[in-house]
Amino acid sequence: MTRPPVVDLSLCICCGVCTECCPAVFVLNPAGYIEVADLPDYLDPDIEEAVRDCPVDCIAFDECMP
Repeated sequence: MTRPPVVDLSLCICCGVCTECCPAVFVLNPAGYIEVADLPDYLDPDIEEAVRDCPVDCIAFDECMP
């Protein structure tokens, strides 16, 4: 399994860049916060685009995962 991306909700401005770049991974939940979908792997190249294009740099890869 690859490392999942993590969204720092204290920095997130819910601009929608990540959900536009990679809707299979980043989802706006009913409470209005971004969530990362629970997937078997995170190999989608669009994740890198979401990380790169986030205007507040609140997306990173989980360093706790191998």
